[in-house]
Amino acid sequence: MEASAPSTLQQEPAEWQPRALWANARLLCGAISFFFAAFLFGYFYLRSIDSHNDWIIGTVSPSVGMGSAIFGLYLVSAVLLRLGIHRSKDSDTLSTGIIAAILGLIAIALQCIQYTTMDFGPASGGYASIFIGWTSLYAVLALVGVVWIEIQMATLWRAARDGTSDDPVRQAGLEACSFYWAYFVAIGVLAFIVLYLV
Repeated sequence: MEASAPSTLQQEPAEWQPRALWANARLLCGAISFFFAAFLFGYFYLRSIDSHNDWIIGTVSPSVGMGSAIFGLYLVSAVLLRLGIHRSKDSDTLSTGIIAAILGLIAIALQCIQYTTMDFGPASGGYASIFIGWTSLYAVLALVGVVWIEIQMATLWRAARDGTSDDPVRQAGLEACSFYWAYFVAIGVLAFIVLYLV
């Protein structure tokens, strides 16, 4: 006997949505951790083996000043967003969120500028290939994070314009976005320490 499909699909209760956003942000952080752990492993593995003395070929020295500026902007962006979502007024949250998104975009632009000023490429040894792979993919995923911030700020602006009351799903979306961005930037700080200072 064939099982018949239900005629109507059950909607999940609305009170589950904030918790689902919370859980999804943490799962996304776990996924991003494993993604960048590959670069961290590659860095230390290639550096420790260095069997043909090709860890660094030629002059490979990215600008520490430029790296500090890039990751400093990311850090300020994450702190502003994190503090901004806990403001009592939506207009304060909106302004700090917009500033956080702009700082993230400036950091991405500086990363692109850094590539044009470097005197090495991915074929300049293991370090260079890890550096370019890690930072370029970090910049691409940072752009995705900035778009998420922008979506949250557009939703907040629309709610403020329409005069809608405090929505727990909207607040959960802001919290999820802020948590992810702070975690993502923490990975960037680790990247800065490993790639520029170690």
